[in-house]
Amino acid sequence: MANESELSREELQGLLEIAGELAMQSDQELLVRTILQKACGATGSPDGSVLLYDPVHQGLYFAAAFGAKGPELMQKWGEPSSQRVPMESNAGRAFTTREINFESAAGADPEHYKGVDQQTGNRSKCIISVPLLIGDKSIGVLQVLNKTGAVGQPAAYEEHDATLLLRLGELAATAINHSRLVRKLTAQMGLYSRDSADDLVQRLEKPAEREQLTVMFADMRGFTQLCQLQASDPEQTQNIMNDLLTMYADRVLSRGGIVNKFIGDSVLAIFRGKDGPVRAVRCAFDMLERFDSLRRLWADLGNVDVSFLDLGVGIATGTVAFGAFGSGMVRDFTAIGTIVNLANSLEFAARNGRRVLVDNATWNCVRDIVEQYDDPEPFEVVKAGQSIARYRHVHLQRLTPDRPARVFISHSHQDREFVEKCITGPLATHGIETWYSNADIIPGQDYVRKIEAGLLRCDWVLVLVTENSATSDWVSDEVNTAMADKRFDERILPLTKGANTLPKLGSGFGRLQGIDLSTVTDIGIFLKDFFSRREVELRAASRATK
Repeated sequence: MANESELSREELQGLLEIAGELAMQSDQELLVRTILQKACGATGSPDGSVLLYDPVHQGLYFAAAFGAKGPELMQKWGEPSSQRVPMESNAGRAFTTREINFESAAGADPEHYKGVDQQTGNRSKCIISVPLLIGDKSIGVLQVLNKTGAVGQPAAYEEHDATLLLRLGELAATAINHSRLVRKLTAQMGLYSRDSADDLVQRLEKPAEREQLTVMFADMRGFTQLCQLQASDPEQTQNIMNDLLTMYADRVLSRGGIVNKFIGDSVLAIFRGKDGPVRAVRCAFDMLERFDSLRRLWADLGNVDVSFLDLGVGIATGTVAFGAFGSGMVRDFTAIGTIVNLANSLEFAARNGRRVLVDNATWNCVRDIVEQYDDPEPFEVVKAGQSIARYRHVHLQRLTPDRPARVFISHSHQDREFVEKCITGPLATHGIETWYSNADIIPGQDYVRKIEAGLLRCDWVLVLVTENSATSDWVSDEVNTAMADKRFDERILPLTKGANTLPKLGSGFGRLQGIDLSTVTDIGIFLKDFFSRREVELRAASRATK
């Protein structure tokens, strides 16, 4: 390997300039794109990526990708997707060994992970992967591919390229670690969002501004009683709180909201933009469905009857003061105004079967997606020493069907390549995320609990039925766990590749009607249309039985 002295004075000067540029960037999305642009430019690489480690899925996701297939990679293998590049890939080996990894003929290398190539239809020729290290800990990989020469002909990577990338990787790792710290700190201040909130970060040191947005409070009913019943088992109470707050955050982020703060067993969430009311109301009903699933899990895991627990949600839309409040040293980013107080009061009143209450402004924005509701009624906000504020509010009972945001895929790891090429990829092109494990969960782990956590994030379950999955204990456990959750009644869809092997998965599964993928031309379009049609049918059937 070349040493640092082989870098020219101009290259060393360039690294110093890059270091200064990275130090000025706090937004991780822009930061990793800057890093990748510098790496590709310095090595003559038309393709490249920055992959970061996801400890939940135990794999790498694309934080940035350049090249003709860059957008497709980000869509199918980016952070929002559950697809992860496994550790046996070129990037994975660089990550785990913490050493530079060369592949001069990636397509012919039997150890080269071909899942990404197969989904994008883009063949990797030569690759160099550099670990991103903080001390002796890997946080990701900087990767460049398919180097070209001066006139565009394929070229091989040299040791000089590796040295340059290694030094750039050191700068990149420090900058990414810094941006992650900033992200965590801003989340603690009330800016925890899935989408970039860089415009709000810029307002942390500025006075609050007026902004029209939608505010949502959600609160669990019965928490005090739960603590009293479980006084001798505080660990179980903590587990319930962790499950609840995780569910809150997942649902808010999936609908493009901001988790502003947790307050005991409640959450304050903010939804910006003209469609904020619709996303907030969809989020509220997402929470209700998943809360019912959580309550069943808590009952199965403990000795206490938790049927008294419930969820209440209040939503209001209007103009607030939105920004950072506090002293120069301690600041809190939040929304302040009568709309916030109204949403909080609606949440307090959302009980005794009236689980979602919205103000009239929100109602006017969402009535097209509401199927069942109580007519608007007067609502009073009373505070000691203040005049009574009078509003109108609506109790929402049911919404129109919504296509699934995320689908759980149960399969044998032996069928992983087919899943990634023929199912997760096509679904991603239609905006439907997927949750699945790249490999069977390690024996000895609490894999049923992990299955339950994955199911909680999803709206439907797809089961790939093959000879491999028919004999898999993992697939059987996933199916049985899903079938025990009433939320997935009629929302478990078996998929076959020709031969019908449904009965082999057990008598309970045999009653479900499967779909033969060999008869489907475009799996993505077929499943998108199927989900939409079935949601309408299931809602109609639900109304008919009431």
